[in-house]
Amino acid sequence: MLTVLLAGCLREKREVLAQGRLKDFGPLLFIWGGAMLVLVETNDLGSALLYFGIFLAMLYVATARIAFVAIGAVLFVAGSAGAYTMIPHVRERVQVWLDPWPHVHTTGYQITQSLYSISSGGFGGSGLGKGVVTTTGGNTLIPSANTDFIYSTLAQELGLIGVAALLLVYMLFVARGMRIAMIADDGFSKLLAAGLTFSFALQTFIIVGGILRLIPLTGITLPFVSYGGSSVVANFILLAGLLLISNRANALRT
Repeated sequence: MLTVLLAGCLREKREVLAQGRLKDFGPLLFIWGGAMLVLVETNDLGSALLYFGIFLAMLYVATARIAFVAIGAVLFVAGSAGAYTMIPHVRERVQVWLDPWPHVHTTGYQITQSLYSISSGGFGGSGLGKGVVTTTGGNTLIPSANTDFIYSTLAQELGLIGVAALLLVYMLFVARGMRIAMIADDGFSKLLAAGLTFSFALQTFIIVGGILRLIPLTGITLPFVSYGGSSVVANFILLAGLLLISNRANALRT
């Protein structure tokens, strides 16, 4: 719904925003404030990054001004730094991201077990369904193996080759989504397709990047793979939106 709203608003205001006047940065500051509110109220850096990232991507597509992206990135980093100093949960996540080993038995247990799981998979993996996620006594080795850390489980079972293939499928999805945005005839459809595609790409990057320690770990699901009804439904709605835009664009071209 946020993507649809932004697509409609940016279609109407794109020419005004493209001028880059100081007063036109109001929407950027408003969305930044909303993202920071999400971060403060829910202690969820991933959701805040996802919402604000979608807005910046769509703003760039609408105006083609890299300055908006640069200023937005600076604002988000500044807000995150403030959250780091004021919110203990965010501070713990960042500290574990920087060095999880001192916290291996407490807050760093999830990410360290995830890294062990990925490394044990090697190139070929142990085989689908043959991964070790619990001990013989029933204790959990990979926390949230069917949701947040399903990528770690797949890396153990399918190895580097398997998860690389999975990421290539995601890249193909993104490439086709951007292709749909390019062939769409009207501005709203272009912005909507680009926003939907980028939201899919960004949520994939956030969860995989967190598991691989590229960024602080967050609890966003891996699209179409992680267990979770609302996530699966949302991503199928996203896919349906792209298919509708593609169908309309192809119908108009023929």
